[in-house]
Amino acid sequence: MNKKPFPLFNLLTIGLLVLSACNLPGEAIPTETPTPTVNSSATSAFAASQTKRAEPTETPTATATESVTPEPTSTSTPEPVTAEVVRESNCRIGPAGNYDLVAKYQVGQALEVVANDLGAGYIFVKNPEKPEEQCYLLTQNIRTSGDVSILPKFTPLASPTAAPYFDVSFDKFDKCEGKDFAKFILVNVGSAPFRSVYIKVTDDKAGKSVETSYNAFDLRVGCVLAKNIAPLEQGGTGYVSSPQFNWNATGNKLRAIIMLCTEQGLQGTCVTRILDLK
Repeated sequence: MNKKPFPLFNLLTIGLLVLSACNLPGEAIPTETPTPTVNSSATSAFAASQTKRAEPTETPTATATESVTPEPTSTSTPEPVTAEVVRESNCRIGPAGNYDLVAKYQVGQALEVVANDLGAGYIFVKNPEKPEEQCYLLTQNIRTSGDVSILPKFTPLASPTAAPYFDVSFDKFDKCEGKDFAKFILVNVGSAPFRSVYIKVTDDKAGKSVETSYNAFDLRVGCVLAKNIAPLEQGGTGYVSSPQFNWNATGNKLRAIIMLCTEQGLQGTCVTRILDLK
């Protein structure tokens, strides 16, 4: 029996298979993965903390406290300021003698003080018996009772005229060398200084009079010249004294005529006031 030759193709195929088998990777050997160890004590502590957090907390209850309400502070109402007239005085719609006259108040008249001194020696008053009578009065002619500082200050009406003027009031009887004479207080409430004054005092009952003139407005105490005042400036206060009486005028009704002039020697613009003494 004849042998058949091994085909060349088969040889090549077998060779390729052998080469392929040599290049195949080896079989991977499985390795054992370690199992993590659980710490039982840590687990127990965590569980305990979770349990503790889950426990409800007790909400504090607000306790009611008694509040004390402060009592209101009582405020006292200030007493009204009043005045009593101590010298017969004119009361005008403005703080000067050139304003219109509202009333003339006698000694002892009770008034209510509405406004404080305005800096010119006047206060604003009201007659409680006639409330419509509200006017300015010289402070030197009244005696006040109460706290004047709490009162407001009013702005007066504009002066109707800018002319020389003065207010006059009786001060008292004085003596020099055993004889009486009358003293008067003068207040310049006008627009110009005064430089001379004339005075005449008449006693109708005795039928006698005395008169004189000065170029000053001096204060005399008895026979002594206590203060020299010349001229009598705007807003200023001066004095004039009559000559001594050479008769007993005590208790008699006297009339005083007083004239002030803007120039010495009774010259210039002159203003005259008449005052009755009871």
